[in-house]
Amino acid sequence: MNSPQLLFYAQSTLLEGPVWNKELGCVLCVSIEQERIFLVFPKEQVVKTFKTRGQVGFAVFDGNEHIIYAAYQGVFRLNISTGDEVFLYHLISDPTIRYNDGKRDPKGRLLLGTTGYKRFKEKQCTLYSHDGNSSKILVSGTSISNGIGFYKNFLYFIDTPTRKVGRYIYDEEGNATFDKYIVSIEGEGVPDGMDVDTEGNLYVAIWGGSRVEKYNQAGEKIGEIRIPALNVTSVCIAGEKLYITTAMHDDGSESEPMAGGLFVADKF
Repeated sequence: MNSPQLLFYAQSTLLEGPVWNKELGCVLCVSIEQERIFLVFPKEQVVKTFKTRGQVGFAVFDGNEHIIYAAYQGVFRLNISTGDEVFLYHLISDPTIRYNDGKRDPKGRLLLGTTGYKRFKEKQCTLYSHDGNSSKILVSGTSISNGIGFYKNFLYFIDTPTRKVGRYIYDEEGNATFDKYIVSIEGEGVPDGMDVDTEGNLYVAIWGGSRVEKYNQAGEKIGEIRIPALNVTSVCIAGEKLYITTAMHDDGSESEPMAGGLFVADKF
């Protein structure tokens, strides 16, 4: 049986956005409300921590020496060795909206989702794309922009309250055209973060559902793994492993002592 193991207890109320770097041998994740970035080195059992400029929606590697992260005060480039950072840009003018999930596309563009800051903003948020010089809107009228994934000429995107995974035609210029909803989440919980493997299978973290679900290209559910935390926030694929982030329950950690931690499991 594939039993997830707690790799790092971050004491995070909202741990999110795992990203694997094979060359560095580490997984990056963010603690949104504690305003932290963690670099977790499983082999060395070492964790490196960085403070961010306000609540941090996500972070990605920029080569092996830098991280780009999107926080309440804007998008910054951080030197992993020195901790020095520079401001890059800010796409949000509304102080009641912040960055949420994000990911690089196959061409290196940065996709940045948004959500309400300390309040729900129904259909008032956006999925942006930034190519390093300029930005554009890919999807507008979202509420909680979350999971992003790519396979061939498709972009997969989750707006959590819809309880669905949308599929978009994604062209060479980085334009997204809605195709259809390919997955509809059944049972307890709603979709949060996700990743897509090299065969086009979708791994979707289920917030409020204590699980990660696996879907094939046709949108058929073909597997799941149970996680010892109600709020499963995101998942990333690292070879034959999965790294899975979680968040604390509303009542804190008393009923779920491992919630708010980073888990590792075998890919299924």
